[in-house]
Amino acid sequence: MEIKDVFSLKLRDIFSLIISLPITIYVNFRCLPFRTALKLPIFVGYKTRIDKLSRNIKFGCEPTTFMVRIGWGGTEGREQGKKNYLLLNENASLQFNGRCTMSSGVSLILDLGTLEIGENFFFNKNCTFSCNEKITIGDNVLFGWNIEMLDSDNHKVIHKNKETVCDRGAIKIGDHVWVAAFSHILKNSVVPDGSVVAYHSLVTKPFEGEKLLLGGCPAKVLEEQIEWEQ
Repeated sequence: MEIKDVFSLKLRDIFSLIISLPITIYVNFRCLPFRTALKLPIFVGYKTRIDKLSRNIKFGCEPTTFMVRIGWGGTEGREQGKKNYLLLNENASLQFNGRCTMSSGVSLILDLGTLEIGENFFFNKNCTFSCNEKITIGDNVLFGWNIEMLDSDNHKVIHKNKETVCDRGAIKIGDHVWVAAFSHILKNSVVPDGSVVAYHSLVTKPFEGEKLLLGGCPAKVLEEQIEWEQ
């Protein structure tokens, strides 16, 4: 959302924009170098709970005003059942490589890992990112509503032989990927360039190739050499 876009907003959206300015200013000056923060590259919706914030937010491009939108917008008519949530620990990092819209109801939970997001990324309402290893998202990626990505088990599993395991594994989403609503993407998953993850699917492993239609629980290849348009 550029400054010029403000003039095309509805009255309700203008009100939301205005009351979101205090938390937007706080996040920018808390997390970014002073000169970068002056540009206000990150917009944060007022319905956002902040747990922890470090200064480990970076840009892989020249930042512009409101280039990143957190907790703003989404498909009309979809329920917004929760507030936005931000947690960025000292040992975690977040990098934006271009324009990014994270719609209302987003949860960003970065405990230890690295989350890198490409150019022109949009995800719809009520999506969750839990990052303890590494999550990489390519350019021109579209997520539906209620998507969850977890690159670790988050809790320890104690086996019969008393071995304790808390597995982690990187997730990679390629360029021009569409992940349909209510899908889950777990540790060690790879979704190749040009692919589509069907509605309510569970991705648990890396896939090779490109332009795949993935679906099911767990997901498998349903079709190859597909095309999709946003």
